[in-house]
Amino acid sequence: MSRKVTTGVVSLVSVAALTAGATTASASPAHAPAKTSGVTAAGCGEWMRAGSLPGRWSEVKDGCGHFGRPGLKMGYQWAVFRGGSICVKVQGFVGGRAKWYNAGCGKTGSVKVPWGNVLAEKHMKVKGAALFNWR
Repeated sequence: MSRKVTTGVVSLVSVAALTAGATTASASPAHAPAKTSGVTAAGCGEWMRAGSLPGRWSEVKDGCGHFGRPGLKMGYQWAVFRGGSICVKVQGFVGGRAKWYNAGCGKTGSVKVPWGNVLAEKHMKVKGAALFNWR
């Protein structure tokens, strides 16, 4: 018997497609903590801890489904608590397609990027030797 293993699944759903299949208007996503990329999510919208390595991009995801709408901008924040400065790229969406944005380098920072009409989790790439909080 053969088994197919799939990796790198993109969490992207049109909000219109999601609401078309909903059974009630009051249905809402569960906000249970999830484990992603070796980091346990504290809860949707709360600060999470992560680490990054020098010389290569480390990835973190929050494990939460963030509902979008046309024109929405999603905010990201980070703050290093041990180590040096980090360089950050964050994921946003344009026309339903994922796009990476350079968010800059430093010990702290924040940025808002286009999110649009999608349901997806926050996703960051970080380079630099540090332990940091992010949301």
